[in-house]
Amino acid sequence: MKPEIYKYFEEAIRIGASDLILKPGSPPTFRVNGHLIISEYESLASQQMYNLLLPVIDATQQENLQKNSKSSSVFVYSRTLTRIRYFIYKQRGAYAGTFRFIPNDVPSIKSLNLPDSLESLASVRKGLFLVTGPSGSGKTLTVSALVQSINERLARYIITIEKSIELVYRPIKSVFAQIEAGTEVSTYLEAVSNALREDADVIILGELKDKEIVEQALIAAETGHLVIATLPTSSSIRTIEQIINLFPNEKQDEIRNQLSQNLVGVLSQRLIPSTDYKLKPSLAYELLFATTNIRNIIRGSKYSLLASTILNEKENGCISFKESIEKLSSNEDIDKNYLNDLLMEVEG
Repeated sequence: MKPEIYKYFEEAIRIGASDLILKPGSPPTFRVNGHLIISEYESLASQQMYNLLLPVIDATQQENLQKNSKSSSVFVYSRTLTRIRYFIYKQRGAYAGTFRFIPNDVPSIKSLNLPDSLESLASVRKGLFLVTGPSGSGKTLTVSALVQSINERLARYIITIEKSIELVYRPIKSVFAQIEAGTEVSTYLEAVSNALREDADVIILGELKDKEIVEQALIAAETGHLVIATLPTSSSIRTIEQIINLFPNEKQDEIRNQLSQNLVGVLSQRLIPSTDYKLKPSLAYELLFATTNIRNIIRGSKYSLLASTILNEKENGCISFKESIEKLSSNEDIDKNYLNDLLMEVEG
């Protein structure tokens, strides 16, 4: 007899859900194309939660759960070979879990409706490219599409460093090493440091969470690697400000200079849901490429000029949020309230 949780996994896969929420006191709930769909299953009872979640957790994660009241990793659902990132935690004395379903196939730049100009990133030899946006904005898929673009075009040695390996890359023209920080290497910082000692062409990082990781990323970019990383920031201006502000005042001029010299670009993105949960969300984005003018703005700490400079650098591939939003406004199925709120945010 198959575990009960597999029933919910199969339903999630059938309806194309990106997420599954299992919480005591509520029925299993799915997120489909950004919409929360409460199922018609019975509400889950507190006393059943541990046994319900147990088939997902290996012995190491069980120990972690008992010790820290939380556990996160990736589970491979054998029936469909779907990789599922999970976070299991304790709340109000009972266990709960959230599950993110990772696509089996690596997406392309075209399939995600990303700008064609990102294809040029494949030929960049060194520097730092950042993909930013709030949680749930599709950063992981965008990074994977950029990696796949390189993989399809050029022979590169690509190292990915992840807390839990999500998408698995299949070599086409490139060679891959996918490192799981915390399992195969003790810490994320150690994994990044090790990557600098290898013969890597491209290093894929997760989130630039602290100044030590930022420093390593900038060193890698300076020493001949293309580094692609993420941040949970909402725009290129906020991205640059957050990176600089991670450092003490006496260090900021040095970091600002390093960033101005090594930044390749910033893609900030948001997913705009449709009015119908069966329709995929649309992508709004701001794309900044580090032109000479933009490098000078970063070096001079004149961030307020970035928005207008992005508009003026359109011929060099830069795209403003406003331009992207205006193109989406003709889509009758898009959630106009969400779109208008985003427009007000970026104009403010």
